[in-house]
Amino acid sequence: MIRFSLNNLNSFIIRNTTKYIVWDFDGTLYENKKLGHDLFQEFYLVAKKKNKTLSTNSFKKISEKFGSWSAAAAHLTSTLEIKVLDIVDSKINKSKYLKKNLSLVKQIEASQDRYHHLILTNSTTSEVLSCLKKIGFNTKEKNTGPFEKIFARDNTKLLKPNSKIFEQILDFTNAAKFRHLFVGDSISHDILPAKKYGFKAIPIWELSTLFSK
Repeated sequence: MIRFSLNNLNSFIIRNTTKYIVWDFDGTLYENKKLGHDLFQEFYLVAKKKNKTLSTNSFKKISEKFGSWSAAAAHLTSTLEIKVLDIVDSKINKSKYLKKNLSLVKQIEASQDRYHHLILTNSTTSEVLSCLKKIGFNTKEKNTGPFEKIFARDNTKLLKPNSKIFEQILDFTNAAKFRHLFVGDSISHDILPAKKYGFKAIPIWELSTLFSK
């Protein structure tokens, strides 16, 4: 796995030029190994319906090539990736796997005076909202909690890493590209595409380094 390391200067620049933090959702605002295992199995079963001899190891290798389980299943079945995601999502309720993460909630809510928070995800809006509630975000007074907008596949009609999604974000924020910081867990689907478009971007494991000072 590629690792990015932030030095003090980079951290200072990012902290003081960022206005909008754009969060990936799955694997970034939560992580659950059992959920990951079950999702893999569902994507594998979708792929295997048209590839009866497909092994789990072969599916893992193809997923590495295409960057995700959903992209691999879409390729193997000649199906749109969005449709593959819809099929799997109908079988798994992600929120049932999650627990409260009040330290994360506190960290994001405490930074609202300094940053605007958005979510960019390949999940659906309803999935995100149910999971945010389970994690511990207050979505009662404001439907999306501290997040001003959720860019999900049901409203963008696109999937990461399509650069047109970043254009939709800019249309919403009306801010310069360098004022946006993308935080994600995937180098190929989150970090590199955001950087290529002109956003700043860091992997989730660098977040504590960035905001600890």
